[in-house]
Amino acid sequence: MNGLPHIHHPDQLCEACIFGKNHMIQFVKEPWNAKFPLEPIHTDVYGSMNISSIGGNKYFLTFIDDFSRKTWIYLLKNKDEVFHCFKIFKTFVERQSDKLIKMVRSDGGGEYKSNEFKRHCEELGLQHNITCPYTPQHNGVAERKNRTIMDMARSMLKAKGMPNYFWTETVTCAVYLRNRSPTRLTQLRLRHEADSNPMCNT
Repeated sequence: MNGLPHIHHPDQLCEACIFGKNHMIQFVKEPWNAKFPLEPIHTDVYGSMNISSIGGNKYFLTFIDDFSRKTWIYLLKNKDEVFHCFKIFKTFVERQSDKLIKMVRSDGGGEYKSNEFKRHCEELGLQHNITCPYTPQHNGVAERKNRTIMDMARSMLKAKGMPNYFWTETVTCAVYLRNRSPTRLTQLRLRHEADSNPMCNT
């Protein structure tokens, strides 16, 4: 067209354009293979929060059963409480369900890679699957669960005009409600009823 400058197209590829437009390949979703409760347990720590709770908590820790997708939540002041909470959780669910945890899946956070955590798993013959660094998609069950919990918690705080330091009350309420809601993954069974011998904690 008249008035437009002639543009010379170089033969070589523009590396800057290729790098700038590059995107990550979609992660393949792993199949949901759990046949029994506690076969794999997914876990993750959320925090730290910008505002501490009334009790001084800044984190929460979740454990998710892959079979039923039931969730247990623990409130933490520091990340170094994770190992203690894991031992409490393990003792409780195994006693309540008469089953043993087969595998725990977590990210590579320092709270999960401590020597005492590693030694505890080795002594019990418990497989600890640690995901690759900087790939939260590999721990997607726990990451997605924490996001769902926080979305519900923010909505409750906003709807009732509550101060943000009540976040511990709303996250525990969110877990309580989710555990009593149906899900497609368990053929619309309630998470609280997924086992014939239900584990009766929130």
